[in-house]
Amino acid sequence: MELVRLNKYLKDNNICSRRKADEFIAKGYIKVNGEITTELGTKINPALDKVELTTGVAEEKAQFRYLLLNKPKGYVCSTNKADGKPIFDLLPPIKGLSYAGRLDKESHGLVILSNDGQFVYKVFGAEFAKQKEYIVRVNKPVTQEYLRKQADGSIILDGKQLRRTQVKQIGTNVYKITLTEGVNRQLRRMAEECDYRVIDLKRIRIDNITDRGLDVGCWRELTQAEIKHIMSK
Repeated sequence: MELVRLNKYLKDNNICSRRKADEFIAKGYIKVNGEITTELGTKINPALDKVELTTGVAEEKAQFRYLLLNKPKGYVCSTNKADGKPIFDLLPPIKGLSYAGRLDKESHGLVILSNDGQFVYKVFGAEFAKQKEYIVRVNKPVTQEYLRKQADGSIILDGKQLRRTQVKQIGTNVYKITLTEGVNRQLRRMAEECDYRVIDLKRIRIDNITDRGLDVGCWRELTQAEIKHIMSK
């Protein structure tokens, strides 16, 4: 079997990101065949070499936090108060906390946050194609032609053809839509491409995670099952 870098092996096995793997290696938290290695360029044969994690890895990973926020309108996914009220004002002070996929100021609904960079990347990394479901209200009654254009992947934004979506009408001017990519202000711009305007936008699901029972402006810790589901894909 071809040799692979130790940091890549740790990333591919969902232990941590490559950057964090380099930190763990440099700190002496990783053993290869019973011996601690601190060389960042270490290569291993996954079929023959035994890789072990010391207690240092578990201790550092135990410091990771995984939060779900039901963002209200009027808050921004930013730390800059000049942009508006930061969502971080609604959360406990956690070093290194970042959001996985922003919502604009006038949108509301679910935002996942964590200080685990690998997890954040798994949530909204383009190659993982996690589903994000929204309820969208527009300024006039939707037609079947409008819904078709929202769903069929024919809209081009920033020179890129969008992926197909799942769309279901639930009211005269309201529909649910599920995306598997993240383009800046995507749903608002998709509507504008068809001469519509979004007047309300709510994110109600990210992968297997929903907003059931979470009041607006409140947050909770993700469950281990939710975290595992995100990391397993």
